[in-house]
Amino acid sequence: MSEQYNFDRKKGFVALPVELFDLDLTPGAFRTLTELCRMANSEGYCWPSLEQLSDRLGRSRSAISGYIKELRAAELVTTEEQKTATGYNYRLKYQVTFWATWRASLSPRPVQRVERGVHLSERLLESKKQSHKNHSESGSDDLLDRLLTKWQSCFAGAPYPSVRREPNAEICEETYRQLSAVQEDTASRTSIRSQTQALWKALGIDASAAAVNAQVERLRTGDLTERELRDMLKAMRKSWPVHWRRCPSEEVFDKLIRSTGIISVRKKRAVLRGYYNRWLKAENTLRKPQASCSVAA
Repeated sequence: MSEQYNFDRKKGFVALPVELFDLDLTPGAFRTLTELCRMANSEGYCWPSLEQLSDRLGRSRSAISGYIKELRAAELVTTEEQKTATGYNYRLKYQVTFWATWRASLSPRPVQRVERGVHLSERLLESKKQSHKNHSESGSDDLLDRLLTKWQSCFAGAPYPSVRREPNAEICEETYRQLSAVQEDTASRTSIRSQTQALWKALGIDASAAAVNAQVERLRTGDLTERELRDMLKAMRKSWPVHWRRCPSEEVFDKLIRSTGIISVRKKRAVLRGYYNRWLKAENTLRKPQASCSVAA
């Protein structure tokens, strides 16, 4: 009798899009992509070394480098060199390009719909003493969210890089304008550090230098502008439980970041660029003449 495996669901699982199986990837590259997805956070980032990937996959470091190169060519993964404070190369930062959008589609958060459901009479009562300055600043965010939703509906259920339905000219033109727009500078490491320290000081939390350093590096991966950083820390302070008297661990801090629901405009534009590039490939495929049966014979 063959042995049966009893898998423990509490150890987690990796949900992958079915379209990945239609891509022309080598088995090693597909296994590497699966491992990167397993280690990636909700935004698609992870920081494994080649040695770690080699141990996990049972392949040589040179083979892993070849798989990563193949995934980059397929635009499924991007890499960025990380440097130490002295300027030496540390390790690569990996991003699974489709992971953030894919994770969001699996567990949508209807937070914005709840906020938009506020009655007009309630807004009028509050408008005399309440500033609506943030409404104009978030206009770009709302536009990006709408564009992402429209693009997602165009590709939903279609194998890569084809489309379920073609986007209209308005979506393409607005996407091009958003991608061509000048982006705000991200918050500097110094600014992130000072504002993070100010947060713990205001909450009366004793945060060590090592903990703050780890939190600063985590916030830097969010590509936040100064305004987005202030909004995120403000939301974290507002939701901080009064009975917590210790500095949060890295895992808890990551949950606090996700609970704010704030995603930087830079990251949204990166996902938008991925959709736009996918449409360009799909458009070329649609326009490519198909070979006739006689030629194939």
